[in-house]
Amino acid sequence: MSPSNIIDIIILSFCSGDKYPSPGYGGKNQPASGQLLKCPSLQRDLYTCRQTSTKKILLSLGGGTNTYQLNGAIDGDAFATMLWYMFGPRQASWVNRGMPRPFDNNNIGFSVDGFDLDIEHTPTDNFAGYKALVTKLRALYASVPGTFYLTASPQCVVPDANMGEILKATTFDKVFVQFYNTPQCAARRWADANAGYAPGGSFDTAGFTFDAWTAFLASTYSRNARLYIGLPGSAAAANPGNDLAVPQVQNLVDTYYCRSNFGGVAIWEATYAAANVVGGKNFNQNVKGALNIASTDSRLSCAAVKTPPQSTTDNVVLDLGRHVGAGAAASGVGAS
Repeated sequence: MSPSNIIDIIILSFCSGDKYPSPGYGGKNQPASGQLLKCPSLQRDLYTCRQTSTKKILLSLGGGTNTYQLNGAIDGDAFATMLWYMFGPRQASWVNRGMPRPFDNNNIGFSVDGFDLDIEHTPTDNFAGYKALVTKLRALYASVPGTFYLTASPQCVVPDANMGEILKATTFDKVFVQFYNTPQCAARRWADANAGYAPGGSFDTAGFTFDAWTAFLASTYSRNARLYIGLPGSAAAANPGNDLAVPQVQNLVDTYYCRSNFGGVAIWEATYAAANVVGGKNFNQNVKGALNIASTDSRLSCAAVKTPPQSTTDNVVLDLGRHVGAGAAASGVGAS
């Protein structure tokens, strides 16, 4: 299994800032106030990835730190516009003014495929800023050719106190639910309660909220969103007792694979997952293997009729960032 065929969506985490939205990823320190973190090696890597693969690349906003807020609808609208001009399709009107384009490589434009929201602190403006931000991003997406994604990484409690209202504001394409660090709905709780699970058999929901999230989204603009099971990439990637062994991942994937809105597995985060090697494969590879097994397991009710996910959706999403505290963003691994 080639590593290049394992990851389908890459999330760059996280972007925040003062004068300009400033990416701080891969364990790098945040830049000084009003400044941008320049990373030539990342610029080259993003360019190479775009030229040699069909992977989607998203930029995530928020995370576990408490240093970000928006201040009303005007602020949210302006922030969305700045994000779009800085990280979306290269536009001469912006570049000719000497404005920043952090991901462009040697003046060759690089656009992310969309933006992810991982808002982990209650907005102080009654959600007005984030509602305006996502609404504006949708309008900007529609203003140019091509496909751009709006995604979310909420906690597993339904509804998420920090993101529930934002998810109602417009259409999200993919939702990467963080099924870890929240004991009452964590994947590990489900795994422990279903140690004897057999594919296609009965199971105890044990507080696991995949179906509850489906029901919540059904009454929103995001009723058709793909739903991902967010897991920590290793024991070190989350609070103690939240990681899953490979057989537990297989059981969980088998159970929810046949849900019509199942998108795949999201993994936090790249460094931890790569170092978590079992049976000669890292966590990303083992998750991809679990998805492939489920796609052909005749014991699952949909196996004979459902197109394998690697042909139709992005089943593995990987967060390229560093753990910044309990509840940091989920990431996912999928196949294009």
